[in-house]
This record gives sequence, structure tokens and C-alpha cells, in this order.
Amino acid sequence: MEISGRALRLAAWCAAALGTASVHPPAHAESTMCPQPQRAVFSCPVGAKQVAVCASDPLTEATGTLQYRFGRPAKVEMAYPPKTADWRALTRGGTLMFSGGGGAFIAFEKRPYRYVVYSAVGQGWGSKAGVVVERSGKRVANLSCTAEASSELGPALFSAAGIKPFEDSFELP
Repeated sequence: MEISGRALRLAAWCAAALGTASVHPPAHAESTMCPQPQRAVFSCPVGAKQVAVCASDPLTEATGTLQYRFGRPAKVEMAYPPKTADWRALTRGGTLMFSGGGGAFIAFEKRPYRYVVYSAVGQGWGSKAGVVVERSGKRVANLSCTAEASSELGPALFSAAGIKPFEDSFELP
């Protein structure tokens, strides 16, 4: 079943008005970067390609997997970490606080690279989302979402999945 953008916005507005959690469409309504039965906990287009963070169901402190994916649904260019790796050892999460807003990010370490997927909103500048690529601690690329991102990134996800805190600093682009 495909959900229209208007229906999603209406559902999100209703959830916000009622003070409930944000509404997210089924992973495959928005992105096919996450193979079934996984769900996208983050997804957005970056030009002609997509960025996604895919989670298995269930995802708990002891079970499940999380994976960064980049490319096109028909041709995934990067899926990291591999399913055989201890993804929790390579993944960290963090939050950002701003006047009139905040955000969250998740970082995947693949030395010498780090891929930091972020989503944030701030008073005066609106929302930002995308992925920053760092090499040896230096930012080499920022791929901003070219349309609205779907994101579940934040403390609730990090806690439920057993994702350790990000120890370094991260600044939004």
C-alpha cells in the first residue's frame, strides 16, 4: 500500500497536535533502499541517489541489525557495516541542542572514513538532514537531503537499540 505525501503530512500534523510521537510511513512507501523486512529509520534523496539507515525488526539492545546504505534502490553502492560485522562496535549516536530546536545523528565508522547521518531543526534556519563523510577526522563531503527526510534518529532509538554515545564532536554543515 502506498501512502501519499499529503496523507503523511496530515497524519504528522495530527500526531503533533495531539502530542504523540511523530508519524513515519512504512519503510517501503518512501524508500526501497531497505530490503524487506527491514525498515528505514532514516531515509532521504540526495540528488539522484538516496541515503538510508535500515533496521531489522525487532531492533533491541541484544538483537537486530542496523546498516547505512547509499546509492539507488536498484544499485546500492554502499551497505555498511556488513551483516557479519558487530555493527554496535562501529556505530555511535548523538543528539544536538539548539535554541529553538535540536537534532540527532548516527555515525558509522569505516576507517579512515566515518559516515554521519543527521537530522535537525533550528529556529531561523529550518530543517537540515543528510550525510557527512569524513576522512581521518576531516569533512570531505556533505550530501544534503534534496527533499524532506524521514527520520527516527534520536535518544529513544539509540537507547532501544543499545547504540553507544558519540564521543567526538559533530557540527552540522
